Amino acid sequence: MQQTSRSRHILAGAVGVALTVTVGTLAVPALAAPAVAATAAASADGASVAAATEAAPVPYPLDSTLWSAGATGFLTGGPGSDGHEYRWTRYADGSSTVLPHLFVQGSRGSDVVVFGDGFNYTLRDMATGADLLAVDLRTVGTAGADYSGVAGATLFATTSGTTGEDLHLLTRTDGEPADRTVTGLPADATRVRASAVPSEPGRALLTYQSGGKRYWALLDLATGAATDHREIVTTGQWGGWPTLSKTHVAWVEYDSSSRASVVVVERGTGKTQRVPLGTAGRVSVGLVGDWVTYAEHDGLGAYEPNPLYSLTARSLTTGTTRKLLDHVKGEVSGPDGTQLVRGGTAAQGEGLYRIRTGADGVPVAEPAASTGEPTKVTLLGHEVPSVINADPAEGPVRLDWRLSRTNVAMAVTLRHVQSGETKRADVYPSGDLVDDPHIARLDWNGDVDLNGERGTPTGAPSGAYTWEIKAKPLNGIGPDLVASGTFTLTREPAPHDYDDDGSPDVLRRDGSGRLWMSDTYYAYDDLTQYPEKLVGWGWNVYDQIEAVGDVAGASVGDLVARDGDGVLWEYLGKGDGTFAPRTRIGGGWQVYNKITGGSDLDGDGRSDLLATDASGGLWFYKGTGDWRAPFAPRVKIGWGWGVYNQITAVGDVAGASAGDLVARDGDGVLWLYLGKGDGTFAQRTKIGGGWNAYTHLVGIGDADRDGRNDLYASGSRTGSSYLYQGTGGWRAPFRSREAVAEHFWEYRTYNLFI
Repeated sequence: MQQTSRSRHILAGAVGVALTVTVGTLAVPALAAPAVAATAAASADGASVAAATEAAPVPYPLDSTLWSAGATGFLTGGPGSDGHEYRWTRYADGSSTVLPHLFVQGSRGSDVVVFGDGFNYTLRDMATGADLLAVDLRTVGTAGADYSGVAGATLFATTSGTTGEDLHLLTRTDGEPADRTVTGLPADATRVRASAVPSEPGRALLTYQSGGKRYWALLDLATGAATDHREIVTTGQWGGWPTLSKTHVAWVEYDSSSRASVVVVERGTGKTQRVPLGTAGRVSVGLVGDWVTYAEHDGLGAYEPNPLYSLTARSLTTGTTRKLLDHVKGEVSGPDGTQLVRGGTAAQGEGLYRIRTGADGVPVAEPAASTGEPTKVTLLGHEVPSVINADPAEGPVRLDWRLSRTNVAMAVTLRHVQSGETKRADVYPSGDLVDDPHIARLDWNGDVDLNGERGTPTGAPSGAYTWEIKAKPLNGIGPDLVASGTFTLTREPAPHDYDDDGSPDVLRRDGSGRLWMSDTYYAYDDLTQYPEKLVGWGWNVYDQIEAVGDVAGASVGDLVARDGDGVLWEYLGKGDGTFAPRTRIGGGWQVYNKITGGSDLDGDGRSDLLATDASGGLWFYKGTGDWRAPFAPRVKIGWGWGVYNQITAVGDVAGASAGDLVARDGDGVLWLYLGKGDGTFAQRTKIGGGWNAYTHLVGIGDADRDGRNDLYASGSRTGSSYLYQGTGGWRAPFRSREAVAEHFWEYRTYNLFI
């Protein structure tokens, strides 16, 4: 199995007719022999190399292609500091040398490397640093020659003959240059290529075309004669260079439908075995002992599984198969019947592997060099903050995980520790993230799946969370990656958020005194109101119940409720949609006919309370932040408010820093009062008429998660609610109404909305 670089150089014209062979005349870098080269070269079984590998892993250059491998090192080509570079790496100590040439190719199964610049070619023994041959191809034949391959210390070149090509063997014999022409090739042979046969140092493998057909043949380097010609019979595309062992020759053929087959011929008898592989891309083949190996290249980056991605060894005697590697990127024939494969396994990672026969005659894969990269999917890092402060105005929270591979499907699970509520999402590393395509990103809206139903989002409760990712390789190579971590979700308190999930809730009381809570969530351009949960019974003892925001210093909204005797009670939210037992605030509140709260009217960061009396006076109760005495003594801030049948604190809807107020008069006209930031209001501005269609107006807060407060309006029945989105502009503070998509178990009528 061989991977070659075919570079055909067309000569501009003849410069000379004599072959010129010299030693060390080209401007190529001199290489010092490695300190253990003699030991490594003498150890034909690779024992010294294996020992060195165990002591300190040999580095394999990242993103480089394997070109050849010998007894002491291997040749790669890949990106370098000045563009593409070729590099020779030694097994003994892992050191490497850059070979700064336009064209570099290795001799199969040996330490010999050939350098070229289009005309001048040099053969060098990388084990010793000695140059074996240097030749100017312009001096070969009568009109120059083209490079055609290398086998040890022999350089091959082709010249144009009468009807085909002549193949020249260029060597240095007894210190003298030698140029011999190969015999035994057909007169019309073209596209002649030659390569070393590692299992037989005195032989070379030839391929050529003749009469419109493809052939391979063996070349005796001593006699220069080509023998053992065989046609490569294929109705489709020939799959690459044949590979030889002492007993067999093997190659890959494709039919017209791109179905690949491995073809193995026993050299002594001509007995042929065919191994159908099915539809495949680039498949390479090798021979190790009495086994043939094969694999389709580049499966690590594939997005679908395929058993051909694995390097498989198949017995030529029994048909038994063994998996050696999880995937293959490139391979070459190695010395002494071995095969060197650039690939990887989930257990040992990416790098160069030596395939050889084990003690039982079955091929084994041994690490020879490592890129330091994993083959299996691994988590290289993440950007999940330890504390996430979810602010709707800031948009989604970006959660990033950096993976070693991009061809994965990743499932993310965020789980609220206390309640067990979860958010599940499927994410993929995205190629449009130019800065790093290995990032798998979840733009989290601070939501969880309602009752575990994916696609039905609701607000995520604050508190401790765990995150878990499961990344499944789409190509089936390696196990699933499972990783986990933790974070804490925090939020600023919102006046109508009773379950601490960042989305406002609506409280409604029915005729029997039961108080119900409906969670809302804005998604898919609609405000959805989910089925109610019962808060409690007996709430008909109160004639007014109002949301007052956070008056206790917690992160959830609280309530005040006035009973028939005029006593005002405080209900502190517990953060789970329920409330702590009531606490008495004080008596005498029967003097007020309207109460509203939840807005910070004086800019001190605490929620305040407003109330109007029978004479039309407007009273301001400053929030203290102390739940034991949540409001300071009242201050009168207005007169004439008796014309309104409802007042609603809506927070900041005008773009200023202070809370605002809307008031509806007896004719159904809604008016806006802009807060001045000192507990008082500017002159009223007319919003519009027709608001008497609603029984209740609720300053719901930021329902659509755009950073601006909105208004919720409803009739007395289930399914009659609307959302007015805030604009942030005082001249037209609300957009046209949108129907609330309400989910419910049964129709009810209500006498109070909060």
